[in-house]
Amino acid sequence: MQGITPAQTDWVSASAPASSANLGCAFDCAALALNLRVRASARLRAEDGFAVEYRGPHAERVPCDESNLVAQGILRYARQHGIEIAGAEIEVGSEIPVGVGLGSSAAATVCGLFLGAALIGAEPDHDEILRLAAGIEGHPDNATAAVHGGLTFAAVEQSIGRILFARTGLPAGVKILVVAPTTPTLTKESRATLPREYSRADAVHNLQRASLLAAFCFSGASVDNIEPELFHDTWHQPFRAPAVPGLAECLKVRHPDLLGVCMSGSGSAAIAFVRESEERIAELLSAAFVEHGGAPAVLFLQQEQEGARIETGQTYPAARAAAAGMTNCGVEER
Repeated sequence: MQGITPAQTDWVSASAPASSANLGCAFDCAALALNLRVRASARLRAEDGFAVEYRGPHAERVPCDESNLVAQGILRYARQHGIEIAGAEIEVGSEIPVGVGLGSSAAATVCGLFLGAALIGAEPDHDEILRLAAGIEGHPDNATAAVHGGLTFAAVEQSIGRILFARTGLPAGVKILVVAPTTPTLTKESRATLPREYSRADAVHNLQRASLLAAFCFSGASVDNIEPELFHDTWHQPFRAPAVPGLAECLKVRHPDLLGVCMSGSGSAAIAFVRESEERIAELLSAAFVEHGGAPAVLFLQQEQEGARIETGQTYPAARAAAAGMTNCGVEER
């Protein structure tokens, strides 16, 4: 494997969006990109090893060495092209809460893969980056939304690892809010709670709803076609929700303007799709956690149409500024 020396000392920068996977019924195949981003910059250095500086939510949950997911993405891309990077400085500015089901790991991994391409002087190939990211993540949902933005449905061609996907968006008029408790969830541990097999009835239940949700979104249906039943899941939420105090009750909340509510990814956050009455619905969803002693954060978000990108002309100070001023990016926390 060819080594690379730090002759290139300029900073290179990239970013990738947050995402919410599964959407209740569409387990491991759908995800929605959201308007929170990880922004990272990197440059090669003479010393071996990776020095990572992180600014963003839940810093205590983010490693600052070679195991950091941005660093892992850089290494994976370079090795895929026969190049070994011995050391780099990495600066990360994130707007994405960690460990609550908003795709922070996929965003960091994808961001790192884009940086890896820039560091070795390669043009990022989105299909290759998606395949690598899905392989690292173990499933294609968050990775596809992080790479391409929008609402994505994806499948893996297992024999060669190719990702088949289609991209659309939610119907116009759908508003998004996320209620995130302080309890973090590790995806690996959450997956361990799932059954190895499902009944035919449960399989049919989820396939019917996932197919309808996809059909409504791709056909340009109106917000009036979206309703809570589309997000009702029998594959993962009944097994995962009990681990987060208040989440099961949150998923049962109903309101005339609440189009649907489900776990965001593997949790611990809930994501809700609403027509109006965002403040009132946020109160109702938060109350389920508060009753169990929690103090959840509420994020009022939008779907993000742009996926990962190289930040042309950007340097680390811009990533740092973005992390420090994340309340100025159109995201409200109440």
